[in-house]
Amino acid sequence: MLISLAWLKEIVAVDRGAADIARALTARGLTVDAVTRSGDDTVFDIDVPANRPDALGHRGVAREIAAAFSLTLAPVAGVPPVRGTLDPKRLRVAIEDPDLCGRYTAGLVAGVAVGPSPDPVVRRLEACGLRSINNVVDISNLVLLELGQPVHFFDLDTLEGPAIVVRRARAGETITTLDGVARALGPDYLVIADARRPVALAGVMGGADTEIRDRTRRVLIEAAWFSPAAVRRTSRDLGLVTDASQRFSRGCDPEAPWTAQALSAHLLARLASGTPESPVADLYPGAPAPARLTVSLRRAETLLGFRPSQEEAVAALAAVGLAPEPRDGTIAVTVPSWRVDLTREADLVEEIGRHLGYDRVPARRPPTASFEAVSPALPIEERSRDRLAALGFHEAVSYAMIAPGEDAPFVPGGTLAPLALANPISEAMSVLRRSLAPALARAAASNLRYGTADVRLFEVGRVFRPRGIGGAPEERLMAGFAWAGSAQPPHWSAPARAVDAYDAAGLVCDLLGPGPVLPDPERCALPALAPGRGFEWRLSDGTTVAWCGPLHPEAAERLDAPAEILLGEIDLDAIAKHPLPAKRYAAIARLPAVTRDLSIVLTGEAAAGEVVRRLAALEAPAPACFSWIDRFSGAPLRPGEIAMTLRVILQPRERTLTDDEAERYRERLIAALEQTGGARLRRIDR
Repeated sequence: MLISLAWLKEIVAVDRGAADIARALTARGLTVDAVTRSGDDTVFDIDVPANRPDALGHRGVAREIAAAFSLTLAPVAGVPPVRGTLDPKRLRVAIEDPDLCGRYTAGLVAGVAVGPSPDPVVRRLEACGLRSINNVVDISNLVLLELGQPVHFFDLDTLEGPAIVVRRARAGETITTLDGVARALGPDYLVIADARRPVALAGVMGGADTEIRDRTRRVLIEAAWFSPAAVRRTSRDLGLVTDASQRFSRGCDPEAPWTAQALSAHLLARLASGTPESPVADLYPGAPAPARLTVSLRRAETLLGFRPSQEEAVAALAAVGLAPEPRDGTIAVTVPSWRVDLTREADLVEEIGRHLGYDRVPARRPPTASFEAVSPALPIEERSRDRLAALGFHEAVSYAMIAPGEDAPFVPGGTLAPLALANPISEAMSVLRRSLAPALARAAASNLRYGTADVRLFEVGRVFRPRGIGGAPEERLMAGFAWAGSAQPPHWSAPARAVDAYDAAGLVCDLLGPGPVLPDPERCALPALAPGRGFEWRLSDGTTVAWCGPLHPEAAERLDAPAEILLGEIDLDAIAKHPLPAKRYAAIARLPAVTRDLSIVLTGEAAAGEVVRRLAALEAPAPACFSWIDRFSGAPLRPGEIAMTLRVILQPRERTLTDDEAERYRERLIAALEQTGGARLRRIDR
């Protein structure tokens, strides 16, 4: 917002330079982004926080300067008008929807002469980013810029009735606004109407039929308080953002309309030769009582980090116009009508801190918290997030709404049709998701296209599946991941390779952990995955709890993915029903381990997991660990054969193994392997 320094000095007699004033405003939370020159004037570009509508005018900013430098404000120009009831023959005023219009004032000015504004007014408006139109319209902008209170001027002779009725729009009504656009009105829009039709969008923009013209002689001054929610809704729905709507939507001072009437009448008389008439109508059906709040010095110390004295706190609250009343350790205040942001004790603490200066907050470490020796187990949702993050994956958050059919290839087991939304944002977001995978696939493909070499994304969220006709939808907690790029090599000298389905399967096994899931995955036939390369995990009752695999090439082509994307999904709700066994920890072994590698050739008759199970069932002289470390296919092997190296590590706990014990164990492994169909020993490396 652009603020004129010359205008500020007319409101508050500050003798400081522009740099000092800018520093003071910034320190008090009204950040001055730039200081520029406009002719003989200096202009501040101020970033006003959303919760400070009182600072959206020169008088509000001047109020902060007065508090910073212990100054007083000059009164608003003009004589306060006389309240009364207007003669219905002159104008009838009514509020039909007081829930949307809390106050409406209407003043009349006769004998107005419309013409160009004086040069000082033109320069002042231009310094604040507005162009001059004519003296009457310019006056409404001057009032807005000084008080932060929007006003609107009607040509009284164009109103039918003559009447002003504040009401909701009716079915089929339209209005042509000042920008020349004809707009259809909805029943939730608040309008200003005369006896026949809408003449303004309340708090947003006036109508073209009643605008100020060169022939205008009688002016109706409107100054009102409109519901912020109603103005926001109208402005958003119509895509119409104005200086007035920005102020009303944040919340204006309900007492400001009366002051705006006085200033408007004064300026119309001085700059447009108008004659204000009495009385001024003031419809104020629900005038609120002044808000009362209390702040304790102990609470101020907790939030600020230092304890202000009672004298300092009282002075700070008095400087911002809160009329403090000190008591024993507490201070009661009366909140002025323009501070709509002050609603609780913490707000008062902030006012004390702003005035005393945040540089008084001490630089010290916060107190440490004590934790129980044994923390309760994390919910599976958080365990999954922590584990995936520890494995180098980054969390993604996607919409729960997707396009119809987008997730169908990712849903196992013939799930019913997706749940359709009654009022969707768009066709592409018209049903609830049944899988996390589509959004993760899109995000991974987008990252790859932007040049990211390795993509690791995950999401933990809920999917929505119908139970049948008339049944409540089922919400299931799922963990999904998308993975593309290079796998982590086993050591620094190993060559890099692309991740494959077995890496994804290992990730799923890591997340599933020991417990209810069968130890070996099965082949997965989801249409979204590359044929024959997917895996799925089932419970003993046959329920699928996890799947993974590479994205189908056709789907990858539609996403324009430059590399293969691995996807997976785990049903966390299903796993949570079967608690994991308690972890058991043992001391790090101090004795040397014994390693043996077995080179095995597998045909389609034997699975690698079956081989490991058979060998692990043998009695070992020490705890044994089995892991596959190599895989090869091609000549000189026959078609369908795969050579794999199985590493066996014996880790003794009590004594060192002898060579004879290790050799006898190796021989038992070979004998068991020879009895396993579809597997044969190719080479033994000691």
